[in-house]
Amino acid sequence: MEKLQSVLLDLLKAGLWDRKSSLSEPLTNEEWNALYFACMKQTISGVVYDAVCRLSEKQLPESDLMMQWSQYVRNMEQTYKEHLKTLNYLYIRYMTVSDLNPAILKGLSVAYYYPRPNHRVIGDIDLYFGGVEASNRANNLMSQWGIPVRGNGSETIFQLNQVVVENHGELITSHSPFVCKRTKEKLARQLSDGSGYQTIKLDSSDLKVLAPHQNLLLLLTHSLKHLLNEGIGLRQLSDVALLLHGEKGNFHEEELQFMLKDWGILKYANLVFSFCVNYLGLSEEYLPYSFDIQKYKPYKLLEEIWKSGNFGLLDERMVKRPKEGDKVFTAKRMINNSLVFFRYAQGEAVFTPLQLITQRIKDFFDRK
Repeated sequence: MEKLQSVLLDLLKAGLWDRKSSLSEPLTNEEWNALYFACMKQTISGVVYDAVCRLSEKQLPESDLMMQWSQYVRNMEQTYKEHLKTLNYLYIRYMTVSDLNPAILKGLSVAYYYPRPNHRVIGDIDLYFGGVEASNRANNLMSQWGIPVRGNGSETIFQLNQVVVENHGELITSHSPFVCKRTKEKLARQLSDGSGYQTIKLDSSDLKVLAPHQNLLLLLTHSLKHLLNEGIGLRQLSDVALLLHGEKGNFHEEELQFMLKDWGILKYANLVFSFCVNYLGLSEEYLPYSFDIQKYKPYKLLEEIWKSGNFGLLDERMVKRPKEGDKVFTAKRMINNSLVFFRYAQGEAVFTPLQLITQRIKDFFDRK
């Protein structure tokens, strides 16, 4: 493991678990600048900033970088406030004129588990209303209020107070034909009868979120989808680690394993859990069930995460991609990642790139 990677993981662990870093030697200005860029790439700037602030004065980066970093974190804190404000506004508007009561997905729902929730980087607000029909009702209300909505029933998007909001008609997307109808219906029943939800208090706001099993399933399937496509960052794995830690005792071992197996991602879940233990400092006592952690070698996952970063936005391989075009390059990268992680989620690894290629061919002929 190279020095930059080792230092970043050490600081990340310190930030995640609210403790001091074991960093002993000061870094050079060049190393600090590289580390700051890596934090941005992995979308963990706020958490690592907390750890940096606990370093001794002689270990801190130069004042210019520290001021830039501090300003970035202050902006994050303001974004966090705006998200909560927008959510509270939407709850009031929806519940005043309808029976709609959406659940918050990802973002703020997992920021809850962080030592400082407002230091987790957040992007859009993701809402789930319970299905396409309810999502369409919500979209119609937004249109009546004069707010433009883009997209279709399964995923729509609008902007409110400069905050981007996505309405999801479907909670879990699986491309694998091996995920049977019974599995999807079981999840639908859990969401319909309310057992798939819980309420958390974030600052002074009561938020409806997914229950531990359903939340973990969403985080895992969502990260796998992006891992096979554009890439994921350390933030996505940190979310899982903190969810496991925060919900210790609320996972039912046998039931959870059956659920993950039914969705075809049990081995992928084990890989992610082993990553959380090996690289993020999660104690094994917080794993939701027992498995042979030594069987899983998460260094390949770390290698891909380090290269791609959050959704591949700062992936150097994208900058250096050949002239063959984005679509061909994306297809090749997806196929390569599917081969690397095939053993952990066979169904998704085969049918996710197949679905993409099929869609690209369909789009090509539709333009003819």
